[in-house]
Amino acid sequence: MKDYTIALALFDYVPIAFTALGMYWLCQSEIFKFPTVRKLAVIGAGLIISGGLLKASWKLIVASTGEHIVWMNNSLFILMAPGFTLLSFALLIRHSQSVRLRIPIAITCIPPLVALTIFLTNPEQRLWFFWLLTVVTLANTIVIFMLARVGWETKDRIISVLYILSFVGTLSLSGLARIPEQTAALQWIEESINAVAQGLFFIGSLRLNKRLRENPTR
Repeated sequence: MKDYTIALALFDYVPIAFTALGMYWLCQSEIFKFPTVRKLAVIGAGLIISGGLLKASWKLIVASTGEHIVWMNNSLFILMAPGFTLLSFALLIRHSQSVRLRIPIAITCIPPLVALTIFLTNPEQRLWFFWLLTVVTLANTIVIFMLARVGWETKDRIISVLYILSFVGTLSLSGLARIPEQTAALQWIEESINAVAQGLFFIGSLRLNKRLRENPTR
């Protein structure tokens, strides 16, 4: 378990705030024209933000009290996997009017259930974590691809660039996290990259919202 300072733990709420703002403008945009699809996107966004908040709160508790709450630490990918799956599904079916909530939500339950099965059969290994990490990466890739595509279709290429750069920044965090010696300086670099990446996501979503209001045909 890493050692976190209180300042670093508090700073971890910055990218979460950017993510929440970005998700708000995305879910309020005309990309989701139909109420049911918009509800799917909102639920997915809520799961993603909740996972981030719980993880940041875990860091703050560790930094301030030294107490390690396992479920809060593991909640990030447990919630983000179904969250990104649901959001990617909402983007893929955004033009459909005949979607029932229970079907995609049932599908979204599959990743955490598979993770639970893997954990119960291999409790000494972190195979469940790598499964959820894979799901998050694939689903997030779909989300960014779809958003960059919509941005391209609005003739605002900056939107596409913002989303892609955000995704690249997020991917770079996986590589940095594998460095064995996680110094305080490296942790600050990681959190700063995360903040910039989510800030780009927020700006991209805000800009996309504006463009789609100006041209709601997409």
